[in-house]
Formats: sequence, C-alpha cells, structure tokens
Amino acid sequence: MHSSGHEVPLMMSDYRSVSADYRIFSYIMLGPKYSSDVKELAAQASSRPYGSEILQLSDILEHDDNEKLITEYTSCMVNDFRELKCPPYESWYTERTIYGRVVGNLMQLYSKYGIHPQKELPDHISTEMEFVSFLYFVQQVEEANNFVNKHIINWAPKLAMDIIANAKGNYTRLIGVSLTRFIEREKGRLKVNY
Repeated sequence: MHSSGHEVPLMMSDYRSVSADYRIFSYIMLGPKYSSDVKELAAQASSRPYGSEILQLSDILEHDDNEKLITEYTSCMVNDFRELKCPPYESWYTERTIYGRVVGNLMQLYSKYGIHPQKELPDHISTEMEFVSFLYFVQQVEEANNFVNKHIINWAPKLAMDIIANAKGNYTRLIGVSLTRFIEREKGRLKVNY
C-alpha cells in the first residue's frame, strides 16, 4: 500500500545504486559460495543503513571457516534436523507451499525480459532480488518498483525475522539484520506502509 501516490524520485544514476544493492543481496541470500561476489560489492554499500552489516558479512566470509559457514547457512536456510525454519521462497510465505502459484506469475514476468532463472527457483529471494537489480539497471523503474511492492516487501520482512530468530551464529544473524534494514530502507524509498 502506498501512503502517498508516488515513490521518492531518484536520479537515473541513483537507480544504478539501487540496482547494485539488490545485486549484493541476491548474492548474500545464496550463501557462502558467493563470498567473492559479496566482497566485490560490499564497499559500494558501506554508506547505506545496512552497510555495516554487509561489511561484517564480507569480513566473515573472507576470514571464517567456509565449511562452518556453509553448515550455519544450511541449517538456517536450507534444512535443519527436523524442519525447514527459513525457506527463502515467496510461495512458502504467501501460500505455505514450495513452488506455489506465484511461480507461474513470476515465470511469465521473467520471460517477458528473456530471463530464465538457473541458480535457484523462480520465487527464491535471490532470484527475485537479481530480477529487481536487472530491472533497475535497464531503467525499467516503474516495473521494478511494482515488483518490489508486490513481491519482496510482501514477504521478505517475515523471512528476515525468521532468519534472525533461527540464526545459528553471527553470520546468519547478520543476514537477517541486514535484510531487515534493507527492506525498511526500501519501504521508505517507495513510501510503503505495512
């Protein structure tokens, strides 16, 4: 829901910055195997409200034991002994299923731009964030803003809270905290009240 009818106007170069933020979160949400991509983009986000957490994440990814981080990420985001606590899929948060109806809608939208997700499922938070990054990068601003409002802001805050609540260490906790701050910034930028 918009509290006013319009989002805060940005200069075109600012949309490149927003694009870069969505790109780094796309990599963060994929886990430790994309640590070099996070490190490469971390400095660009250092001045943002979530920049401190991203720099800490980058430092952890660079210096901590990779196997330990993979285990921490997997037990929080992929599977735990008895249950999946933080499934990073829109279908889970909006329909309580994996690969739900929203996937068809997303695939239609992705196909419009010739995009065919390959790293993750179409409704994985990383896939959605990479798509938004692409839209801002190619200056499809209205489409990007609509997608953020309809999809990411609709379910990712709950995912972020679940990650914080189920974090298995500082690495996953920082993922949840930085995601929360990022989404709050986006709500403010788009003037969204939820």
